[in-house]
Amino acid sequence: METFTKNWCLLVILGFLLSVKGQVPMDELTDLQDKALNLVMEDFHTKEYVRYRFQVLSILEAMEEKYSAGIFVRLHYTKKQTNCPKSQWKGKDCKSLNNGKVFNCFACYKFAYGNHEVLSKLNDCVNERFVNEGRQRKRLTECRTVEKRKEIGLGLPGSFSFLQSSQ
Repeated sequence: METFTKNWCLLVILGFLLSVKGQVPMDELTDLQDKALNLVMEDFHTKEYVRYRFQVLSILEAMEEKYSAGIFVRLHYTKKQTNCPKSQWKGKDCKSLNNGKVFNCFACYKFAYGNHEVLSKLNDCVNERFVNEGRQRKRLTECRTVEKRKEIGLGLPGSFSFLQSSQ
């Protein structure tokens, strides 16, 4: 029984270390990733069913890729309910509730070059309990649609820089 307990503790510690290692620090987000995160948070806090402010708990994935038609940003993160009303969604003095709801969010944005206008987007924030393999597949499929939006030709990463250098 003692060996089982030790092994179980080691597995829990290993799982914790792996989950922490995969997170992206908020201060490492690019300007466009930060803009996408703010747009998602603003949109989320306009929903009628949201009564309290949610704050970002962890960034699980953040990526940015340049295409011929614009810059694509994908974010996967979690956010947790706080004790502040949703009208204060930009505030920093709110405390997470111990038993507060946790949402798993996935966002994909395509921004235009220059003015960074939103060309296409996907926002999907659901209670963490409802995220399963099927939902993850659906998110990735819909995200690919956002990623390829307004692309001409092959729409490969780096096409924009190639097009710019040939002009």
